[in-house]
Amino acid sequence: MAIKEKEQILLVEEEYIPQELKQRRQFVLWKAVLNKETQNFDKLPFQSNGSPADSTDLATWGDFQTIMQVYNEGDYKGGQYDGIGFVLSDADKYACIDIDGLENTDNLDALASEITSMSYAEISPSGKGIHVWVEYKHDKTKHKNKDAKSGYEIYDQKRYITITGQALNNLPINKGGPQLDSFLDKVLKREKPANPQINKGQTGKATLPEGEIIKHALASKKSERFMKFMFGGWEQSYSSQSEADMAFANDLVFWCNCDFQMCDSIFRKSSLMREKYDRPRNGVTYGIELLNKAIEECENTFTLEEKPQKQFEWFSKNANNTTTFLHHLLGKKVIGEYSIVRYPNIHGDLYYYHKKRGIYEPDPSGRAIKGVIRHYDETLKNNQINEVLRYIEETCSIVKEVNSDYIVVGNGLINFKEKTLEPFTPKYFVLQKVATNYNPAAYNEFIENTLTKVTENHLPSIENIKEMFACILYPGILVPKLWYLYGKSASNGKSSLINMIYQTFDSEGGNISAISPHKLSTNNFSSAAIYGKLSNIVDDNPDFQIEDSGDLKTIITGGLVQIERKGKDSTTVRITTTMIVASNHLPRFAEQGNAINRRLWILPFNHNFSKDADCLSDIETQREISSQSAREYVLKLAIDTLFKLLNNNNPDKLTPNEKCQEILDAFVEQNDPWLDYFANFSISYFEENTGENVIKDYQVWCKDNMLTPLTNSRFKELVSTRLNMEWKDKRVTINGVSKVKKGFKLKAQQESQQKETFFKLANP
Repeated sequence: MAIKEKEQILLVEEEYIPQELKQRRQFVLWKAVLNKETQNFDKLPFQSNGSPADSTDLATWGDFQTIMQVYNEGDYKGGQYDGIGFVLSDADKYACIDIDGLENTDNLDALASEITSMSYAEISPSGKGIHVWVEYKHDKTKHKNKDAKSGYEIYDQKRYITITGQALNNLPINKGGPQLDSFLDKVLKREKPANPQINKGQTGKATLPEGEIIKHALASKKSERFMKFMFGGWEQSYSSQSEADMAFANDLVFWCNCDFQMCDSIFRKSSLMREKYDRPRNGVTYGIELLNKAIEECENTFTLEEKPQKQFEWFSKNANNTTTFLHHLLGKKVIGEYSIVRYPNIHGDLYYYHKKRGIYEPDPSGRAIKGVIRHYDETLKNNQINEVLRYIEETCSIVKEVNSDYIVVGNGLINFKEKTLEPFTPKYFVLQKVATNYNPAAYNEFIENTLTKVTENHLPSIENIKEMFACILYPGILVPKLWYLYGKSASNGKSSLINMIYQTFDSEGGNISAISPHKLSTNNFSSAAIYGKLSNIVDDNPDFQIEDSGDLKTIITGGLVQIERKGKDSTTVRITTTMIVASNHLPRFAEQGNAINRRLWILPFNHNFSKDADCLSDIETQREISSQSAREYVLKLAIDTLFKLLNNNNPDKLTPNEKCQEILDAFVEQNDPWLDYFANFSISYFEENTGENVIKDYQVWCKDNMLTPLTNSRFKELVSTRLNMEWKDKRVTINGVSKVKKGFKLKAQQESQQKETFFKLANP
């Protein structure tokens, strides 16, 4: 959709963009640039370095994290961007249906409602269009790319599509099958050459307009069947589409009083419409033959008197034969059946209980709840639906905190306090689900052997890995450690361990973020991406120095962090996410000292799997790790270990590990760049030289060692703390002349002790 004003461009909501897209290196940035001829803003694609991007050149695309960082912060030249996009190519399985020219994305017409019910959909940057993402390969012989009349477009390659994350639904990206083919026949079908003139059979006359006919059918006792014919879902009830075609034709001639034109018009709008309908057959077409047969066999038709509209309890009949809509009755019913609440306060988002997933899901826009309301009564007008939604918003309960005693797994709720598996229930406000079944008897030999090999059968390390699994499952246990998986060799098993975590704890996505410590220290929006996750995992962490570790330390200890989202007010929240980093390098922090050292738990990975005689390929390893028995065994290890940790009242709950301590000692030495400096300059050097000369020598040393010098005040503080000295006037000899200059001298107490020691040595 054309953008007329830059101010109307929607912001990117990072958290709602499908995870499977984020994992692909197919993202670009875009700027809104005014087209002087059309007076609209064109969306021109760019690389993260500020150069133009090309939808046919993958070298100009970037990964999601980099593109989002530049979108939030600007590029190194100071360039700012208006949005991001995903490039469709032959290498992926995705297609995007683009709908333009919508007046109101909250109140969609029948066609837009139909397509947005099939797969993940979001609002386009203009706010006047919708993008529906599907797994689909566009057949150009059957469907056009674009139809100006319908306002629909479809693309699957050599095109970049803007992404906003302004989700219209909670659906994943689904596969497009016959249902999508049928829909595209309605909006993008290629015209066939006209068939020879064909005669239609006898026809009746409908008693109501088409829209009223559909409303009455959707309010009847057979409304569910009619709804499936119209909008999809009939496949489970019929062995073939031809059988469904005949059943729908019979329904249509009943409701339309054998009105051929009306039946034909409604059929063409239904989910059953396909190319075959207009295919010549027996001197007519398949569709004409189908409807003629239904008309010939029809024995009964609809009349208003015989088939009155279904009366719902939320409509009250008045004495003058009119009806009053009792919106509060329907609102109470929806609140009760879907356990709708606000979280975390009166201004918070609406949440509803998703019965199939067993958790509460957010609905910040209210679109999902509107769909629920419409499901109860398809005859409701948009203003009536909005009336019910307002009632729900004003009267639903407020939940102030998530129930941290439970987490949802594939087959129920784990009660951490009682250590039991309980049935799904909306009674507990839980937002996260680990979609792996809990099986107390689970076992998997491959997982067991991998843990043994990756730790070189070091029992404390094996226990530490199990403890890490437990912390991911229940971050609220608050083990204040950054789990650092360290291994210098290739094929050391770190990636296999991380895959175990993803397959077990995040198979449906949404439980794990991937913000590096470096990005956390430099990007104001990074902590918002971590908030609410079970774990934050960074694989192959780059060898960057982390300049500011403040937020990282706070998150590790479960403290309060201020989070910011683009276009929204900042807020202070408690983050307990389990932080995990895998790297071939030891971490580097600008900060030194126990404040950061005591928060590190460094696990060594020294085994080389490539040298094993039974080494599996990456694909075979992934297949083993993703198996049901493997995922259930990892979850069992996590739960069993968690229950042990919950019973452990010691402040330090982790199993002592001498290998971890050995590497931590090496880290402490490596992370202190001033050890070498003080090894080169003794106390006597600081005493004998003026402060001015000491600072000059220090700056030269930093340059020689490629280090950024501290400020003069911080350098003075460093020397004074390390050597128990102070910056004062002192007497020094310069060119044989004694002068008073500023510099370092031992503190008075230490100086007197040194003199006392000297006199004892001089007078034995």
